[in-house]
Amino acid sequence: MQKGKTLLAVMAVSCALIGCGQGGESEISSVSINKDGTISHRIVGGFDQNYYDMDELKSMAADRVAEYCAGQGDGRVSLASVEEKEDKIYIQLNYASQEDYSDFNHREMFVGTLSEAFDQGYPLEAVPFVSADGEATEIGFMEEQDKAQIVIIAMKPLEELVVDTYGKVLYINQGEATGLDVSFSGKKGARISYPAAENADESELSYIIFE
Repeated sequence: MQKGKTLLAVMAVSCALIGCGQGGESEISSVSINKDGTISHRIVGGFDQNYYDMDELKSMAADRVAEYCAGQGDGRVSLASVEEKEDKIYIQLNYASQEDYSDFNHREMFVGTLSEAFDQGYPLEAVPFVSADGEATEIGFMEEQDKAQIVIIAMKPLEELVVDTYGKVLYINQGEATGLDVSFSGKKGARISYPAAENADESELSYIIFE
């Protein structure tokens, strides 16, 4: 592979490993929050055999995982598969914790109870939420506070991501204040996109409350 093509391949993997992807929900990168605290990450990105070499992409992904585990401990991140199908690249990664997902992808993530999120300094009182029935509400008016969990995840400009949880999603943040497009995805997920200007560089937090 020529130097230019190698650089393009590196850029493709770097983009994919932070969650790029467009199209229908099956063609969008997704993050799954598991009840045991682990995180599953399915990455979907474009793949052009004229520019990218599949074996080299697999090697780069494996090397990145190995480098992370060498510093953080064996098994903190595992590469389950790298596949190509119909001009798409699919990468499956598993993380031992939300901290590993955050550190590996350089992306802010929090998973825990509402009270734990408050303790971490997240200004949840200022976040406008909406229920699956379309009713707007705020934290102080939620009856499910005692049993609710929350996912907080940073979105980067031009990204699209589906976040799946292990419980029913009760509320998602309204996107008007942040520029995010947030919608329910089935009973246990949310679809988030950040259609910001291409030259924007600041991430925005999205909030998903589930039980």
